[in-house]
Amino acid sequence: MKLLDCTYTEVKELLKENKNLIIPAGTCEQHGPHLPLNNDILCAEYFAEELSKATGCLVAPTINYGVNLPCDRSFTGTTSISKDTLRRMIIEIIDWWRHQGFLKFFIITFHGDPFHIDALSDISDDIYIIEPYEIDYSGILEKQTTMRHSCEAETSVSLYLYPEKVRTSLIEEQDIVFEDFREYLFHEKCEKPNGYIGCLGYPKSATKEKGKILVEKMIERTIKEYRKITLEN
Repeated sequence: MKLLDCTYTEVKELLKENKNLIIPAGTCEQHGPHLPLNNDILCAEYFAEELSKATGCLVAPTINYGVNLPCDRSFTGTTSISKDTLRRMIIEIIDWWRHQGFLKFFIITFHGDPFHIDALSDISDDIYIIEPYEIDYSGILEKQTTMRHSCEAETSVSLYLYPEKVRTSLIEEQDIVFEDFREYLFHEKCEKPNGYIGCLGYPKSATKEKGKILVEKMIERTIKEYRKITLEN
């Protein structure tokens, strides 16, 4: 259930049943020629809603901006905020909700930029981050062993969740191996790498069938992480 769909009196009543809050955190980021800029927003919202169904937690409004790679600046439409800005935003909005009676906050993100993750991590003892994509990809993908960017895995997820948004006829591949991309990933280089079209991996090998398997595993991980945290804390 979405927080925005409720009146303040309804939220007050719902808090008597569940004092935890889910916060989807996306970003406005290029995803190659074939996936939309809001890919990570859509995925974060999807897994937040699945967690809400399983637990009864309310889902807060989505944070639509995050920390992106400096080398993505030349991809039209992509934008970024700083790590400090994102962290401050989380701190300030949660401060109000904490004052109103919410006890634990679960940030769901589908964006793996290390500076983005760092901004959302270790903020306080009542704020937790869950990354649904941190699963075992063994035996599912043909050309990859993990999630990269606009790749076989991410495109498969998109084909399963919202196939109408995937421009399948525009899929291109121009992979850059991790070691060659590492300095860009950690924001040490800011210019766009030669030949970089926004994809890292092999999206041409993506299928809806693979996406279904991945999404089911990601839902399972998300719910498992939530229950582990609530039991331990």
